[in-house]
Amino acid sequence: MSNPLRSVLPLFAALAIALGTVVAVQEPAHAAAATQCKTSTRSFDLPRKPDVKVKATICIKRTGTSGGYRYYRAWVSKVSWDGTGSFTGGKRFNEFSISMRAESGKTTKTACSKNICESFNLASAINGKEKGTKTFSSSAGTYGIVLVKTKKKNWTGDATAFVDIADDGKSGSKWGLTGTKRVA
Repeated sequence: MSNPLRSVLPLFAALAIALGTVVAVQEPAHAAAATQCKTSTRSFDLPRKPDVKVKATICIKRTGTSGGYRYYRAWVSKVSWDGTGSFTGGKRFNEFSISMRAESGKTTKTACSKNICESFNLASAINGKEKGTKTFSSSAGTYGIVLVKTKKKNWTGDATAFVDIADDGKSGSKWGLTGTKRVA
């Protein structure tokens, strides 16, 4: 959006210099976007099966302000996968879970309670088709969503996937998804 003050600021500055007057003019601050999302991509080398590439999009949004508090919501927005060969069926993953969190500085909020964290286990969906997409709502009450009520600003959404590849003889490992930009 164009700022009408930009075109007249040089005129004010020139007039102030000519008159020997110092005038401070400040342009209005631009508000940060109320929603930020980030997509992470990773290819998985699967034993005795065609490999698969997975994209996971996580988001955070400020849902409002009230009584000096800010409200934020962080969630897994979308996960898509694409097999790199003809689909053979069977099990690609024993587990493919994504756990969300919201962060502001050193403060972290999760969907955990008493050391039990809600996460989306997408293994059956990814195991079910060569290609596919799952989209998730940011609605309150959705499983695994992180809700924040705070007086702090500048929150980001972040997530970790726990990936256990079927038939590789190893236990699962973590995939740290790339966090979003800050939302004020």
